Amino acid sequence: MGAGLLRRRSLLKLLRGRRSIQVFKRARMPDDVARLIVEAGVRAPSYLHLQEYSIVIVADENLRGEIAKLCEGRDELIMNAAAIFLICADLNRPARMLSLLGHPNVLRSNKHPVESVFAVFDAGLVTAFMIMAAEIIGYGSTILYHPMLYPSEFAKLFQLPPGVTPLILLCVGERGESPPLRPRLPLDLVFFRNSYREAGEEDLKRYIRELGDAMRREDYVRKYIGLNMDYLEYLKSATTFNDELKKTYDAIEKFLKENLMRF
Repeated sequence: MGAGLLRRRSLLKLLRGRRSIQVFKRARMPDDVARLIVEAGVRAPSYLHLQEYSIVIVADENLRGEIAKLCEGRDELIMNAAAIFLICADLNRPARMLSLLGHPNVLRSNKHPVESVFAVFDAGLVTAFMIMAAEIIGYGSTILYHPMLYPSEFAKLFQLPPGVTPLILLCVGERGESPPLRPRLPLDLVFFRNSYREAGEEDLKRYIRELGDAMRREDYVRKYIGLNMDYLEYLKSATTFNDELKKTYDAIEKFLKENLMRF
């Protein structure tokens, strides 16, 4: 078997075995390693080669402390991670770039739905590439979604200009745990041939039971969220639409309309 095939199989094994790491040994990543991870990330595909994203690494310990305050219950993860990257959808820089071409570009208009969606897509792709680069180097990683929940607070903290939307925190660090692989939907529920196929209700129920059982065995909610409840109960509480969630979502919607989504 050729060395090239062995390397490809090794990378495929890495991809298939990837899991989120939420317990890190306290460490700090050298600047050249962080730069290497970002260099790999920006090789991801990008809509019109505009790279509608920006990445901010947290290099200041005081800033790290302020982030921990916004990420309630995740203080230890934030303080121990070797590197924290804020991933943003960025329409500010592409708009300025297109303006240099001297035409009435779409990002200066009140409607740019395609560009808005692809900014988020581009940011997701660069994040995935960075995650795999970190894995290859030997780091674990996890994603925190607090910037999307508190966009105004993160925008102020990171001095983001209008048109730049904070999406997620990519936390990378030295593994302090070796969790099991978490369940994923069966491939035939997400991967189709020629046309879409609705999942059967029994298939969905079976997966929900599998997910709940796996998270219960891992004691996932207590270990990572700090709550004494079953995972499916936690899932219900996290997705229940009530007055509190409506208030949060109204604030998010306002921020997105001002900075990202123009439909």
